[in-house]
Amino acid sequence: MDLHINQARSHGSLKDAIYTGAIFLETQLKTAQQLRELAKDSITRELGQDTDSRLLHTLMPVKEFVQVVSRIKGQFTNSAQAKEIIRDFIVELGENPADYLFDVPRLRVVPHYDYLHAGVSYAYKPHRDTWYGSVQCQLNTWMPVYGVTPDTTMSINPEYFSVPVKNSSVDWHLADWINNERWKASQSLNEEARVHPVPLEDINTSNELRIGLNGGEMIVFSGAHLHGTVPNRSGQTRFSIDFRLMHIEDLKAGRGAINVDNGCPDPEAGFKDYFYAGNFDRFQEISA
Repeated sequence: MDLHINQARSHGSLKDAIYTGAIFLETQLKTAQQLRELAKDSITRELGQDTDSRLLHTLMPVKEFVQVVSRIKGQFTNSAQAKEIIRDFIVELGENPADYLFDVPRLRVVPHYDYLHAGVSYAYKPHRDTWYGSVQCQLNTWMPVYGVTPDTTMSINPEYFSVPVKNSSVDWHLADWINNERWKASQSLNEEARVHPVPLEDINTSNELRIGLNGGEMIVFSGAHLHGTVPNRSGQTRFSIDFRLMHIEDLKAGRGAINVDNGCPDPEAGFKDYFYAGNFDRFQEISA
């Protein structure tokens, strides 16, 4: 696995490197900082200037926390400005927005593990996004809103990029998730009631990659990497942002990262959630 630091904008073929497992760490992107500020504004608008958002879970019962977090997430994800920043992000990387699709950015809110690790704050087990119906050419981004340590960041298991993992993705359907399960996040207050595609074997974490990041610093990697949520036992609530890019022609041609173990039968069910980065129109299907 190759780790590139602040080289995404100068790399000859960024997406192709990511398809082979390369990970890019970007600490100087203007658009990442703009997205961070937009998230902070969404948080402040809901909580007020005087509330320390990283102690949010200590201020209210879980049910109220879920309601508050759901409103914050909605404000951020549905913002027109968020789409504009993602378009500008593609430009900042030296790419053409007309060549890409994107999924709307998500604001993840992960409090202390023992307080809540289900529903709106689900702690993802090691997984590939492709198990969840993502396409093989998906480029993932992830960044914290506030600084994180290796004990509170996300994890990537690079050694599994080309190594298959026994998993339940073949029995998991994206259409069912979208239509019946995704909206139930606010109902899971103790344990996760929704079914996720998960490993069916033990994962060796001895070579797990955990990168401590400052707020607005970003990791860019393939959605085919095995990755997950590090259980947060810091006593603080972690806020992070992620969104995905898909190269249109690679999607049509079936190019992307190697598929070593993904069995999800209906990735096309998620196409209606994609937007063209050039004009923000919705993407419906792969046309000839």
